[in-house]
Amino acid sequence: MQRICSKQRLDELRTSSRDSLPYPVDEPPLVQKCRAPGYSGGELNLQPSLWFMAAICCFSASATAFLEAYVLSASGHLAVFLVGGYVVFSSYFVCDYVMMRVSTSYAAIPDAKKFYVLSNLVKAAVLLSYTPVAARTLYLGMVNDEWRTTSIRNLGVLYAIPDTVSLLLVERMALTTRIHHLCVIVFMVINLFNDYSERNVWRALVVYAVFSTFAYLVNLLLASRFLAVHPSLSYWLSAGALVIYTSCLAANWAWQVHYLTGLWVDTRAYSILAYVGVILLVVWDDVVLVKWLVGNLRGGGTKSASAQQQQQQQQKRASGAAPAGKEKPA
Repeated sequence: MQRICSKQRLDELRTSSRDSLPYPVDEPPLVQKCRAPGYSGGELNLQPSLWFMAAICCFSASATAFLEAYVLSASGHLAVFLVGGYVVFSSYFVCDYVMMRVSTSYAAIPDAKKFYVLSNLVKAAVLLSYTPVAARTLYLGMVNDEWRTTSIRNLGVLYAIPDTVSLLLVERMALTTRIHHLCVIVFMVINLFNDYSERNVWRALVVYAVFSTFAYLVNLLLASRFLAVHPSLSYWLSAGALVIYTSCLAANWAWQVHYLTGLWVDTRAYSILAYVGVILLVVWDDVVLVKWLVGNLRGGGTKSASAQQQQQQQQKRASGAAPAGKEKPA
């Protein structure tokens, strides 16, 4: 059973100067006393993280059931975006407030990384809750050729919400990821003005977004770098994420090429070229992520933040060590 600090001690920890805390070693005695046995700094304790993930997932699933019954048919797409964005935006601060009090390991993570961890946990839970609705939309479109414009527009708005909030709140973000999020926002705006009952290039956008929804395990994997998970679990999580992500990409890209080629032959619409030019930026980010997944799997699974820190320190010591029989220069 993990040890939880008292509220008084957690308040002392929270009000201390966190910016000056070394990370993840040489922690002050207060933080060391609040640690669970065997805990290494820079990782989230697993139990609070799983409770957090389960709560977000249950809330998102309930919200999605409500959305499917009442909201997907709504015509107020901007209202859906604003309300959903407010809920997700607020969830960051609510979860940060709660995690600061129930997880001393979360409190020890540098402030710049806290929202990064939350963004991946929130997005994984939200995308998981979207999956049933997204799969149904994909089936109706690709198998029955039934493209419900109002529902697709609202689903596109819902898909863009986590990326928009992440773009606003996460300080440190890779350039490819930032471009990916911006492309999602641009596509969301285009999505609001398209009639999907007509055969056009933007149907390909719907299919790309739905397949991306199925890759929620990748976001959980990115957050798991701060979870105190067992190495074997981390390895299989990495393998599962790689299999799911590459399978979705393979099916997605194959359909995209087939559909866009046929559409170009029939219409010669220049909007196809514009779509391809923008979607290649998203593909670029997907390729970068696949390379990271492959390298991560070859390395035996996701390394925790503390393990990465220790490895970096060992490499610095090794590079700075003096040759045998000689003194290290001053």
